[in-house]
Amino acid sequence: MTGRTPTLVVSGYASIDYALQLAPFEGLDATTIVRSRAEEWPRFGGVAHVTRAAAAADPSVRVSALSWVGTDTEATGWLHAITAGGADTAGVAVAGTRSPSSHLLYPEGQGTICLFDPGDCHEIGLTDAQRELLTTADLAVVTIGPAAATAELLELVPAECGVFWIVKQDPASLPPSLAEALASRAQIVTLSEGERAYVDTISRLAQPGTLIVLTRGAAGAELLRVAAAGEIVSCGSVPAHPVVGVDTTGAGDTFSGTLAARLVRDPAPGPETMLDHIRDAAAAAAQMLAARA
Repeated sequence: MTGRTPTLVVSGYASIDYALQLAPFEGLDATTIVRSRAEEWPRFGGVAHVTRAAAAADPSVRVSALSWVGTDTEATGWLHAITAGGADTAGVAVAGTRSPSSHLLYPEGQGTICLFDPGDCHEIGLTDAQRELLTTADLAVVTIGPAAATAELLELVPAECGVFWIVKQDPASLPPSLAEALASRAQIVTLSEGERAYVDTISRLAQPGTLIVLTRGAAGAELLRVAAAGEIVSCGSVPAHPVVGVDTTGAGDTFSGTLAARLVRDPAPGPETMLDHIRDAAAAAAQMLAARA
């Protein structure tokens, strides 16, 4: 990597996000009141959250989005969000008429409900331009995306390219066979407490030395390492920064994007260095949420 600009490729769905704060959910066949909606309406998310954070964390790294959008008006805004955030769109394919969108519902005290419309822009799979981009990657950050495209990505990235898997609990886009392929190839994995079940798959298939960052929202993050025979060893924890507000859309992706930028030049850090990187990532996520409050 000496003497050239490293390339960080972030793959996955684009998303036009509509976030709503709700009163406590009243259940099916009943009306739940919307208390407020996000000031950014829509908010341009999905891969865009990750690329924005990575580019901000290290502007000297080339950050490229690998995604798909339609020909609708929302796609124009999403593409602008990528470039305005310091990344490029060399790996974004335009097809179909409808870009992906998410309605993110935050019932008071009850977690998050995500209603995702994938649009109609993914049937083309990976394009030649996307395949070419993957051959140049030093670090591939794999977020949730079309399953077939993600599987092909894992076959195309060079053997020396690092793989950073951002786990998302989306059974339609992450069938067990794909989760197993990602677990066996990734060197770094981030996932939330609600996605902890994937740790079993990772421990069974990952190479010794694989690092797992388990995030717990206000409870902070824990660094885990896969040891011999699949044993999971804790390497320490990082506290969360206190934030105001409950619209946490993009916080996890901001955390992961910042962490990825720290790792593109240092793909195999020791535990103490990795904990420092996690502190930087937690600070970036908190700063993003504070600006939104």
